Amino acid sequence: MFKKPVLLTAALASCLAISGNAFATDDAEIRGLENVKQFTLDHNERLISQATLLENAVSAYADIIASHDGNYPAAWQAKGPVLAGQIQNIRTLWLEASNQYETIEGIVAGIPETAKYDLILDAGNPGTESEDIAQYDLTLPDGTVLSRPGNLFHGITEPLFWGMEESHIKLVADLNDDGKQAPGEMLFDANLGLGAAQALTHWAKKLHSDMSVWKPNRDDAFTSVVTMTPTVGDYFGEWKESQFITGEVGAFVAQSRLADVQGIMGGCKKMYFSAISPVVSADNPDLDTRIKSGFEELLSLVEDTYAREKSGEKFGIEEADALGNEAQDIADRIVAMILQAAAQNKVNIRG
Repeated sequence: MFKKPVLLTAALASCLAISGNAFATDDAEIRGLENVKQFTLDHNERLISQATLLENAVSAYADIIASHDGNYPAAWQAKGPVLAGQIQNIRTLWLEASNQYETIEGIVAGIPETAKYDLILDAGNPGTESEDIAQYDLTLPDGTVLSRPGNLFHGITEPLFWGMEESHIKLVADLNDDGKQAPGEMLFDANLGLGAAQALTHWAKKLHSDMSVWKPNRDDAFTSVVTMTPTVGDYFGEWKESQFITGEVGAFVAQSRLADVQGIMGGCKKMYFSAISPVVSADNPDLDTRIKSGFEELLSLVEDTYAREKSGEKFGIEEADALGNEAQDIADRIVAMILQAAAQNKVNIRG
């Protein structure tokens, strides 16, 4: 467990760079920036804890497979109920780790100094794509090195642990012992699973290290919100194409993509309300009020839609499209107003 850094307002006042070489003089802004950084570090530490538990659980699963010389049918024959319980535990721990990251993704992915970790952990493409590549290689316990394999949460571990990638299914198995074969009932590749789980812990710690030395500043705060808020339409698009709408097993099977949207947009709101609002409200309180109302409207739409889905309501593709368009319209209005505030305050939006 990491020791939390002591972030004193007096100390921050000397190091929080605002708009290039100018320094923050407003106490509310300094406290807000401090609050965002500590919020991110707190959830990052929880991510590390959950990733470590996940790594231990996958290691225990891999140990059973190894004890049967990598023979998955033999391992299942001897330890079926144990393996089934371990897979359920792995999935639970994965969800807890993923949700910790989603809570801070809207902040991490929007800050230039930490954006690379979002590509590695959650959003990056494999090296076979042309853009947004997750820049890392994955070394597995058997020594195999996977070059630029894609992001760890949704690109590797989620499809692996839920049996979405046929090539990584080692044995079809009746995990719940009901005599039927349902999607996701299988034993997964222990070598890939352990390597990916170890990598999650490693990169979560690397994120914490870089976030700890990040000097919160006005330019980064504005850049983060302007960068991440407009992505809401893309997330709704992923929700529309998932099994929660189409009924077809594809990406994002562990939970509804709306849960992720709620966390990501919540992070954007956190950054604005804590770190940017003090700047905007000082000179243009009406604009600040309108931006805050926009975020409340956006989060209300996401939360209401997610609540309806959890209660059992089924959405069609057209309705999902309409909701995504509505969310995108709200986000675009928010960003337009924040850009106006950035211009008024001579903020440099970093590309």
